[in-house]
Amino acid sequence: MRKLSYWIKERYNPQLGTYYVAYGQMRVSDAKRHEDALYGSNRMLRFATLDAYKDKLAELRKAGERVQP
Repeated sequence: MRKLSYWIKERYNPQLGTYYVAYGQMRVSDAKRHEDALYGSNRMLRFATLDAYKDKLAELRKAGERVQP
């Protein structure tokens, strides 16, 4: 069984600006589907460990970025 990665979506919306969405664990193929956007753009950030994922979320929040659960 493959180990799943942890993912955060960096979302750029021309009207709302940039914000982040925490997705947790998912397969690479599922993460790739979240990169498609009809308006603006998305970039999926991949993390190999739960600690790295949580550290990035904390870093984003500390920097004042908008992060959706």
